[in-house]
Amino acid sequence: MRFASTDQYLDCAELVHGEDTEAAARALAERAVPLVQRAGSVVFRLGRLRLGIEDSRALSRAICEALRRALVAGGAPASMRLEHDRAQSTHVPSGYPTRTLLPHHDGQHCSYLTPSTRDDPSWLPEWREFGRSGYTTTPAHKMYQGVFIADPGEALSVTTYYDWLDLLTTVYAERHRVPAAEVPLRTVAEWLGRNLRAALDRQAKHGSPYPTIGAMLGVEEPMWHGLSFHHAEAELSGEDRERYPMSGPLAKACPCGDCVGDTARLFCHQTLLATGRDWRQFRARWEVCAPSERFDLLFGHNLTMLHGGLAGGGHRVIEPMCLVVDEPSGPEYEDWLAASWRRRLPVGE
Repeated sequence: MRFASTDQYLDCAELVHGEDTEAAARALAERAVPLVQRAGSVVFRLGRLRLGIEDSRALSRAICEALRRALVAGGAPASMRLEHDRAQSTHVPSGYPTRTLLPHHDGQHCSYLTPSTRDDPSWLPEWREFGRSGYTTTPAHKMYQGVFIADPGEALSVTTYYDWLDLLTTVYAERHRVPAAEVPLRTVAEWLGRNLRAALDRQAKHGSPYPTIGAMLGVEEPMWHGLSFHHAEAELSGEDRERYPMSGPLAKACPCGDCVGDTARLFCHQTLLATGRDWRQFRARWEVCAPSERFDLLFGHNLTMLHGGLAGGGHRVIEPMCLVVDEPSGPEYEDWLAASWRRRLPVGE
């Protein structure tokens, strides 16, 4: 088990001990942005201030607004706005004391790192909408994910992160038997784009409104496009068993032997097929844990980092505070996306 590095945990004392809260939030944001671009995520240690929930929530919003301004100054689209969504409680599947969320992006559409038109001129922005109904939260396109921990719950409050860029490059390099360092970034971007277009073309057959990891990594079997993987402990539905006859037998055991729950065991099969690693090996290679306490604010680059949750309890409550756009297209967006593939912002390139 690996943890986020100490420099990804930001002390927030100046927000209350200094004379100018806005200036302190601005300084925190300027410190955080390079970390988010390089490491993918940061944790603002608001819980250590021991304030009440309203004051902590207000500081979280102030930090997110400061982050938005800093990112726009660095070249993110000027239309990017802060969306403070409704609180979300933790669903724990029946019969289990906790739940584990498997790696995922936020939202059905624009919830994956699509190629920019700078890297793949054949890519069309309209392909960034994989689903147009049944949103988990809102239809806005979430570029950066902020999570305010309103209540950590009675179990673990651990967010897991997975470096999507490294995963893509590693899998592509291993499939083509070349060193990862020698793979051009544009080649990886174009490969992902082809996989996503293939998944969109097959959508009428597999019916999924969300691109799976298997689909994005070029797995062609429809089952790995159509099955949804979210709560590890969730049982396989009768509808899925009937639609995909292989799923029932596969859900009885997994390659690593550690997985608990039908969904986790199927996901383990998918990761082995897609990456050459079972779930245990996948976690050892890519999982980074970021523990948090009550009222902390987690902030991550949604399009470069998959994220999940480890053994959370039923009373954990989060409030999404995401930086979003309504239209993921245009010169500013394409410049930002191309720079994000390179773990930086457009300004200063």
